[in-house]
Amino acid sequence: MSADKAIQIKGMLSRKKETMKHKKRFKFVCVFSLAIILCAAAVFTYAKDTVISYTEKTIALEEDVREVEKAQVIIDEQKKEIEEEQERLISTSEMLAKNNQSIIEENLRLQNTLKYAASVGITPQNYELPEEMEETVDYSKLEYIGEFEGTAYTPSPEECSNNLGYTASGKPIIPGVSIAVDTDYWKLGTEFYIEGLGYVTAMDTGSAVKGKYRFDYAVFDKKFALTLGRRNWKVYKVIEEVDE
Repeated sequence: MSADKAIQIKGMLSRKKETMKHKKRFKFVCVFSLAIILCAAAVFTYAKDTVISYTEKTIALEEDVREVEKAQVIIDEQKKEIEEEQERLISTSEMLAKNNQSIIEENLRLQNTLKYAASVGITPQNYELPEEMEETVDYSKLEYIGEFEGTAYTPSPEECSNNLGYTASGKPIIPGVSIAVDTDYWKLGTEFYIEGLGYVTAMDTGSAVKGKYRFDYAVFDKKFALTLGRRNWKVYKVIEEVDE
């Protein structure tokens, strides 16, 4: 009986030991499975948050792309408007340049015509004909000095007591170029530009020409002088070039 009992006890201990092993394995498996589940949950949560964040960023990026596309459309439209405006401005500039060139050419023709008209009439014994104008007015070389009262005279015996044609400067008169001035204010030889009459030179004086803002314009025809009459003219002084 004691041997059987010993065998029973040994078997019991063996079964108990085996049961404990199974419990340990089960416990390990449970802990390991729980750890895996927790890791999987963490990974799932991270993946879920990442997906949500990526989705939100993707949506935001798509909205930004749409905004950029809208802005590009606006830019393209504005660029087209600017190009059309540039074309209009270029066309207008070309037209203005042509008109300006026409005005310049017409101004030269009128100045030369006026010089020619001033040379027509009774000529004195000594005179020079004005040179034909070839260059347009350069206002950068002119200084505006005000409005002058202007008249016209002829180098005739009735007005100059002789018909020699010499001016106070000692040089022959040049119709359409010579003017009489008050030498208290302007020295002989001073060059002016008078709008409507062109370039002139102070070459003469006269008893009726008194004051800073006064001149007498030389022509050969009495009727032309009377036609010009007495009126105000805008006068510029030609800036003297200084030799360096």
